[in-house]
Amino acid sequence: MEFNTAIEGMAQAERGTRRLTPAGQISAVLVGLIGAFVIFVTPGFLAVIAQKTGFDNDQLGYLAAFDINAMGVTIGLSTFLLARVPWRLAVSIGLALVIAGNILTALATGFAGMAAARVVAGAGEGIAVGFAFAALGRAANPDRAFSIYLVVGALCSSALLYSLPALQAAVSPATLFLANALVVVPVALGVRWFPEGSIDETDIFAVAGRLDMRLASGALLGVFLFFFALGAMWSYSERIGMAHAIAPGVIATGLSIGTMAGVAGAALAGMLPRRWGRVWPLLLSGAAGVISFLMFDGRVEATGFVVAVVLLQFCWNFAQPLLSGICAEACLRGRVVCAMGSIQTFGTGLGPAAAAATLASGSFAPMIYANSAILAASIAVTVLTIRAERRRRPA
Repeated sequence: MEFNTAIEGMAQAERGTRRLTPAGQISAVLVGLIGAFVIFVTPGFLAVIAQKTGFDNDQLGYLAAFDINAMGVTIGLSTFLLARVPWRLAVSIGLALVIAGNILTALATGFAGMAAARVVAGAGEGIAVGFAFAALGRAANPDRAFSIYLVVGALCSSALLYSLPALQAAVSPATLFLANALVVVPVALGVRWFPEGSIDETDIFAVAGRLDMRLASGALLGVFLFFFALGAMWSYSERIGMAHAIAPGVIATGLSIGTMAGVAGAALAGMLPRRWGRVWPLLLSGAAGVISFLMFDGRVEATGFVVAVVLLQFCWNFAQPLLSGICAEACLRGRVVCAMGSIQTFGTGLGPAAAAATLASGSFAPMIYANSAILAASIAVTVLTIRAERRRRPA
């Protein structure tokens, strides 16, 4: 009896799940954007927190880490809850936590209260991202669904980063966080169109499937280091610009253009001929990333700042599809790709926290050189993992 049930479960998994409706896809995109919003606009998020509280750079880094790491925890938990809870209920709880977290952020004054508020918001963001990604994966064309998600996210975050200086001058930081909570409300009302999932749906994580532990371990370590370095530099890019007396309008323009450059990077990665492989594109991406980091050192002029941010975002998003592909090869049932979502979120959150510990001297140079080395190490680990896998596999 148990044997027959397992066979039926595997057959159900192979047949796939119900496709997304157009309304369901719109809902999933919006839920995902609410969840990942802080990552999309981390420099602007830290700028508003700084305006509200007057926290120094290391405190800002720790706050970003609290938010993003809480998000990473609940993305990981969501991965294993997908087949066990009704999706609309889970998403509704996640969005409620995002609303509560932003309201608490608007009311908080001290560091402890602000950190607690961001943990609440981050927990909700992780639930939203985890279930939204699962929903988008049900689309008839998942690649196109995720592309739409990325493009819409880039457009929205680019517009916000560009207009943020004017918004900060017009309204208080608390008002901005309350507005952020209000934006979540219509998205929550649209959860009725979000795919429901099913508590009796086959749990793909419990079904047997090939798992290449060597490839998975190397790929996930490379992903963690990559997002650790990029997350730190992206988070502090606005603060570096401010430290060099670059006009807020120029900083906002650079950040918004950089976000759009990220879309171009992801699109280009998707168009690369498969015969080129992943090694050389990843090496070029890593080199471009290190160059962008080093452009933040020394005397940073307005033009150099914009170029550095554009190059940073371009190489970051150019590498992401390649890293996802490696993780997909490590497990045909998608377990490693799901784990990658949590790993990269942890990396993005821990990066700013670690960077904050290097800023006691008041100089960004230790952070810049440390993250340059970490980014180079991430590419080295990934490339060595790819080449080791080639040698292991029969021709």
